[in-house]
Amino acid sequence: MPLNQNFNLKNSGYSNAENTLAMPRHRWYYYKEGFSPILVEKAIEQANLNEQDLIIDPFNGSGTTTLTASINGYHSIGIEVNPFTAFLSKVKIENALVSDIERVKSKILKGIDQGKHSNLNGFSTFTKTESRKKWLFNNEVLRSFEGGWQAINKVQNPSVKNLIKLSLLSSAMDNCNAKKDGKCLRYKSNWEQRGFDKETFSSSFENHLNRIEQDIEIQQIGKKPNIINGDCRTVLESSQEFSKFKLCITSPPYLNTFDYTDIYRPELFLGKFVNTGRELYDLRLMTVRSHVQAKWNLPVMKDFGMLYLEAITHVKNNLKDLMHRDIPLMIQAYFEDMFNILCQLKKRAQKDAQIWLVVSNSAYANKEIPVDLIIGDIGARAGWHLKEIGVLREIQRRKTKHSPDITHLRESVIIFNANRLR
Repeated sequence: MPLNQNFNLKNSGYSNAENTLAMPRHRWYYYKEGFSPILVEKAIEQANLNEQDLIIDPFNGSGTTTLTASINGYHSIGIEVNPFTAFLSKVKIENALVSDIERVKSKILKGIDQGKHSNLNGFSTFTKTESRKKWLFNNEVLRSFEGGWQAINKVQNPSVKNLIKLSLLSSAMDNCNAKKDGKCLRYKSNWEQRGFDKETFSSSFENHLNRIEQDIEIQQIGKKPNIINGDCRTVLESSQEFSKFKLCITSPPYLNTFDYTDIYRPELFLGKFVNTGRELYDLRLMTVRSHVQAKWNLPVMKDFGMLYLEAITHVKNNLKDLMHRDIPLMIQAYFEDMFNILCQLKKRAQKDAQIWLVVSNSAYANKEIPVDLIIGDIGARAGWHLKEIGVLREIQRRKTKHSPDITHLRESVIIFNANRLR
């Protein structure tokens, strides 16, 4: 197994999105689960693309792959199941005139100042109630957001409308009492004393909109990607919207019981992408089976190679050390999904195509699950030729009672070729 511990991109920050905080357009919304645009550029360089070649990302997230492809002049397809992050990736490639934004800005600020009643008032953990000790948004923040959101209805230009929507959503999360932290939302330190209100929301909105105006003046997008909001397992199997690809660079959900729809629950409800708990649950059913928060269909496949067999046997023999009884089924289902996705990608690949797949290992029952090596085995069974598995970094892991001896997990990029190299 070609595990490269001395990979030339190791410890260079390419597997995380931290350097996007200063990059035009990328910085419009920080997406912690993303990877660096530089990794996309490195993959493009090594795949020897020409202008007619297609880049695809079946787990497009906030659109790092599609935006980077557009900036570099390549056509791309992004598939993303989460409607909020699919929206985010679409907005990042919007072009508009600053004068058009400025023309409606005062109307949005007036809407924020006047405020409107939000249907989320009293819903779930969104606002304060008599029985709730913690809540995501102060009432004044939620009213300000809704006032701005309803003022958008009068905006005619669709690009301007989307840019303003993103600014409002970003401002809401700036003024949220909780922040994204690992697998969940955690309340900010001294959140009750921060006093988020109409003024702090309005200030955030202006800052976000000013940043967008600065970036669209210096960087217009010429070649627009096609963003498809849907389950990549279904889209890859049946969609007729795109031809064969030359490069796939992506990062699927990690095998970490992380429900990615839950951590973006505020944005999903605020932006009206979902309106009920049932709609949120249905969205969970459309995601890769890397979590235990939904009753998805049980897996059927069992043979994913010797490394998988060793790992799943250990996990099943140590059920008492698991945080949830369905974790063995989740592990099996995850690799079944990855196998099927790699099979579908092989059918849609050019004869000289490459896949760059960023993954992290996992830990269950005090054992590191070598996800990268197992997917290397799975890819070969799906018809791909494994070029190498390059170690990108070692991620420090929070100590837990379930796996107390696992302090670091390997994060790698798996590189497949459609044809065997000669």
